[in-house]
Amino acid sequence: MVHYPNGTAGIHEAIDGDYLDSYNLSLLNPYMPNLSASWLFQRAMSAKKQSNVPADFINELLYSNFSCMQVRLGDPVLRPFLQDVVQFGPLSKTLGLVMLTNPQILPSIFKQVGVPVLVDWSRHFVGLGYYTFLSTFADPIVRPLVHTLPSKMSFQLKRHLEAWKYGAGLDYKL
Repeated sequence: MVHYPNGTAGIHEAIDGDYLDSYNLSLLNPYMPNLSASWLFQRAMSAKKQSNVPADFINELLYSNFSCMQVRLGDPVLRPFLQDVVQFGPLSKTLGLVMLTNPQILPSIFKQVGVPVLVDWSRHFVGLGYYTFLSTFADPIVRPLVHTLPSKMSFQLKRHLEAWKYGAGLDYKL
């Protein structure tokens, strides 16, 4: 619940409204692409016993990432990352800049994490972009409907709006 602080309000609303079927309860524990996207960093930074990447790979990757974030992209990119918040815009900017400024590191990344893992991770990255789009553009259009719908539909819509916001890391403000 750390990454989903409004979850307790949803739990109370589910109990009060008797929305305790599996579908409605699943809305209280939604897919969070920002959390799913963050595991690739852990995978890339982990030291493997039998690794075929240079010994200084992890240090070089960290240096490259932080140089891009701190020196070129600044606080709007660095601060969320340091707070464990993964957002589509800052992540896209950092990945793009690392690829442009240090392209020679890419083969080592592929060796370290593997192509299948990168392909699997890509769906979470796309999901992060999709949730960012939904929270930024669809939320303002549909949010006014929350108070006009029957209570069960209102409960469901609120959970979707929360999932988009928190799943995109957009609850973090500089």
